[in-house]
Amino acid sequence: MKKFWLVSALAAALMLAACSEETEESAGNADTSEETTEETGAETSQESSEPALYVLEDEVQAGDLTMTAVSAGVTDQIDETNRVYEISFSVTNNGDEEAVITGDQFRLTDLADEEKPAYGDPVEWTVPAGETVEGSLQFEASATTAFKLFGTLGDEEVEWRLPGITSLD
Repeated sequence: MKKFWLVSALAAALMLAACSEETEESAGNADTSEETTEETGAETSQESSEPALYVLEDEVQAGDLTMTAVSAGVTDQIDETNRVYEISFSVTNNGDEEAVITGDQFRLTDLADEEKPAYGDPVEWTVPAGETVEGSLQFEASATTAFKLFGTLGDEEVEWRLPGITSLD
């Protein structure tokens, strides 16, 4: 009977030892899979199509262009609830060929993603190689806490967070 208990205890100890080794291997694999997930997550975030996020006065490099949103605010009243919201830019062409930027490359939304219509004449800036041009975009907008301006410059999508219209006085 003593042999039975001894063999049973030995078998149980071996099973526990085997389980703990398996757990350590699994933990090792879990660490490896976490590292893989972290690496994959980093690669995924780099490869995602999320636009870079900028605010007023940030210099934005997109291809050969350097753009800076210099100012943003209300310039005129349209009616009781809508105003002309104007964003002024400085654009430098660091390339060897002239660049053309149009208003169609930009979209203004409020924080609820409601798109604001362009206001005024269509915008087109021609930026000669090696030179800087200043221009502005205008949109029809009502009171909101902040705006998001999306711009597509070459293959890059850029997003600016801009101050809102806090008062319609």
